[in-house]
Amino acid sequence: MTSFPSFSEQKASEASKYQAFGGFSVQQTKKDLQELLGKIGQLGFFDQYTKHDISHIDAMLEKLDWLIPTDTRQRLTAADWLLIVLAAYFHDLGMLVTREEYEKRHESGFPKFRSDVLLTDDAEGRDYAARLKVLSEEDRERFLYQEFVRENHALRVKNWILGEDSLVAGVCTTVLNEVQRILAPLDPVFRDDLAQVCESHHLEDLYDTEIYPVQQYYGNDSQESANVQYAAVILRTIDLLHITRDRAPSIAFRVLNPSDPISQVEWAKQMAVRAVKPIWGVDSDGNKSEIAPRDTIAVYAKFTDGDGFFGLTSYLRYAATQLRKSHNWIQRSNAANGLDYGFPWKYIDTSKIEAKGFLTQTFQFSLDQTKVLDLLTGHTLYNDSDVVLRELMQNSIDAVRLQHEERSPREGKVWVRWEPTSRTLEVRDNGSGMTQAIIENNLLKAGSSRYQESEFRKKHPTFNPISRFGIGVLSTFMVADEVEIITCHPDENEARQMSLRSVHGEYLVRTLNKSDIDRDLFPHGTCVRLKIRPSADVGDITRIAQKWIVLPECEVSIESGPKKSMKVGYESVGHALRESIARFGADFHERLEEEKIRIVEKELDGLSIAFAVRWNEYFNEWMFLPFPGPVREADILAGTCVSGIRVEGYPPGFRQHFGVWALANAWGPHAPRTNVARSAIDATPEFTRITEQIYSAYCDHIRDEVEQLQSVRSHSLTWATGEAAILSGIFSSRESTPVSGPSLRQSLSKVPLFLLEQDGNRRHASADDLLRFDALHMTQSTVMEHIEYLLRELPGGSRTSVIKLLAGAEDAQAESMPVICTRLGMDNHVDDFFLSSWQISEMQANKAGRRCDFRWIKRDDHPLWSSIDLAEAGLERLGSDQDRWGHPQTRLVHIPIDSITVSGFAEKEIGVRLGSGVYLIPGHPWSNIVEDMRSKSDWKGPNDERVVALSWMIAAVLQFSDMEFGRLPPLSDRLEELRIRARRMEISHLCDFDSFATAAGSGGLELFDTRRWQRWGPRVV
Repeated sequence: MTSFPSFSEQKASEASKYQAFGGFSVQQTKKDLQELLGKIGQLGFFDQYTKHDISHIDAMLEKLDWLIPTDTRQRLTAADWLLIVLAAYFHDLGMLVTREEYEKRHESGFPKFRSDVLLTDDAEGRDYAARLKVLSEEDRERFLYQEFVRENHALRVKNWILGEDSLVAGVCTTVLNEVQRILAPLDPVFRDDLAQVCESHHLEDLYDTEIYPVQQYYGNDSQESANVQYAAVILRTIDLLHITRDRAPSIAFRVLNPSDPISQVEWAKQMAVRAVKPIWGVDSDGNKSEIAPRDTIAVYAKFTDGDGFFGLTSYLRYAATQLRKSHNWIQRSNAANGLDYGFPWKYIDTSKIEAKGFLTQTFQFSLDQTKVLDLLTGHTLYNDSDVVLRELMQNSIDAVRLQHEERSPREGKVWVRWEPTSRTLEVRDNGSGMTQAIIENNLLKAGSSRYQESEFRKKHPTFNPISRFGIGVLSTFMVADEVEIITCHPDENEARQMSLRSVHGEYLVRTLNKSDIDRDLFPHGTCVRLKIRPSADVGDITRIAQKWIVLPECEVSIESGPKKSMKVGYESVGHALRESIARFGADFHERLEEEKIRIVEKELDGLSIAFAVRWNEYFNEWMFLPFPGPVREADILAGTCVSGIRVEGYPPGFRQHFGVWALANAWGPHAPRTNVARSAIDATPEFTRITEQIYSAYCDHIRDEVEQLQSVRSHSLTWATGEAAILSGIFSSRESTPVSGPSLRQSLSKVPLFLLEQDGNRRHASADDLLRFDALHMTQSTVMEHIEYLLRELPGGSRTSVIKLLAGAEDAQAESMPVICTRLGMDNHVDDFFLSSWQISEMQANKAGRRCDFRWIKRDDHPLWSSIDLAEAGLERLGSDQDRWGHPQTRLVHIPIDSITVSGFAEKEIGVRLGSGVYLIPGHPWSNIVEDMRSKSDWKGPNDERVVALSWMIAAVLQFSDMEFGRLPPLSDRLEELRIRARRMEISHLCDFDSFATAAGSGGLELFDTRRWQRWGPRVV
């Protein structure tokens, strides 16, 4: 008994007194194991930084003296002690690798593990392989097999104890036979439990008391029963805590970053952990007490190198979670089974870990929870690796602007360097640098931006940063595993250096003498250096910088490999846009030089915008230069910037690659906010404001051109106003998707799109100008069309003056009512503006004069006509239907739903064609159906789905009403086709089709249309 160094072995050896374990010798087993364990480390496996000989077992068992509480030690049976001790003896035997096994490694599960776990064909696998290139080919192969054995060593021991010669975990028959010989005297049930416990220290199923029974009997005597779960928890704990300088834990592969195998090696080489001991408990007064409950274990260590520190702290975080799990498992089992096995340990104290040459305090990323949740809700943080460079550059630009203020364009500098051979990306600046407080409170606290703090805002009330989220440095881990930061601040005596290995890691700050840092960083500045992973594609950093950095307000230079250093960024949005257009092609460059393309630049409140216009020599006007479609954003500079950094690549005011070729920059305290990834601008009042400013700038150009066409270029008012519709057409094209339809409409409503004549005076008017009248008059006739064509070519004159001249009617009276001279049906957006505010109240046909006169009043809240908007009625689906020729039908007819005054129409004429619309007159064939709808209690007015569906059906019947006789399909055919379409589109219930068809066939379906008196060429009959 006295030959055993630990209390636990002494208690385990007593098991041989009982029948269930008779003939088994703990002392002989230990002697046999000593020889086997001593061979671990041969052949170059586990020889550098792990120690698994018998001294390691002794050290583990010594911990049981304090790990198992005194009252529980007294309660444990001989079987308990035997199971715990033998598990400690055997649990790491799986690390033993024989020469024969290594030579047969390809017959085992190693090749699959090598390809499917370690050297996978993904970013992590490629990075892992790249880091192993520092080893020779032979050493690399041994290292990989070592990791295979480490991962499977618990399974190997289990198989050996059970006598299962599985090839999955390695070919090692010799060791299997030896283990079987040693354990032969033991009962098979005990061996099964021992095998399960030995494997358990790598598993997460210790909560399962079906697998690990809390009361397992091996004989009749109470000393022949064991709590298998408790034994498994104790084994896991002593294995986790055996991290002193003689050995690194076998579980390290599973919990350390697999992409950084060298850190594992370096940690072990440090031999830094001196002791692992329990901490005294604290009494009610807060004083240490020998009798107070203990729940915390302290780790004592000292490091001189960061690599080892990173490895240990990463491991201890894992160990702490396992302690808490084990504590909870035992507590639940005790409560469920009426037991009292003590396991109080829940915490690991790392305050005793020292660092020579580093600050004694450790730092790590933390989350400012409230801010981060606000920032990340509804957003994807980063989805493009080139944002890493953007984030680093904009952080540097902010620091430069803060330090140099208005002197930034002259004194501020940001340097970016990419070295492809070493895969090192470096961004440095001569900005403000960081103090220790900034590092702790902002750099390492995600979501906490220094620039948003109240104290900073008080000290720098006019400073408007690019960065506001406090998460920029997080982006570096998208492409790098190693991030080094050196920073120098004038207020501190020493510079500081940090090496970051993981976003989840803990970090040490090294203090540096300012005389030892690069001159570029003195007396203030920061350098961020990334070691880019082999799998990460950083792209062309010059192109990336050009894509994002537009107006840096300081000098930004890029150096990529052997290429000559070049500057990026511009002094103004106008300069940036001009250079971009010039680079797009020789033709564009030539037209810029010849001033056939020019840049219009406007400075508004908090917004700078530049847009390109091209000279149209036939119409003598500057038209918007369209954006040339989807291209690489770095090739064509357009879009919207916030504080000089481009956020969106679409033309300002548009949602796709179509629109005005322009570049805008919002700045100042009222600049809009971006999402966290800075991939889009948030829809806030600030964004609405700059969107309105952008549209206003475009519309100012249209108004200026209208004025120039008349006053400088000698064109008529009619010509100039007509060109306003053409110039604004870029906003209503089918390819156009405005950022804000209402904002665009508001700006365009002030553009002179309409011609107005009253009392012989002719002028242009905007949609807003028209609203000053109560009623408007309009005449549709061939005569008026030709007069308008004539007035377009003449600088002066009016309809009244032309009629007097041509008709010789000197006494012809000018219209006192304001007359709209703009012809509907020419430009959709002009029609939409007019029809959205005005409605016809009177129609008077004059067949002899081949004209129709209309009186318009405001729509207000008393609509006289049915809606022609399918969406307003909830019938969008009708817009997708097609006729027999595959033509979609989207235009509806206007149906009168209230009193309309009409006169002069023939009996068979049911309506009038005006522009691109059709207006039915009271008494049309479907009037009774409409009256029936209006009489219903659920009538909803012009947007009622029944009347809108009727409008759609009438439009289908009238679709070919303007065709010559003989080409018009028979009405019966049209009706039958429509019946099928109505069923397919599920609107048959909205209108009785038989009544509709009867009304359609009850009379003529002719329309009054002034175009019937126009001939477009010879007809072939």
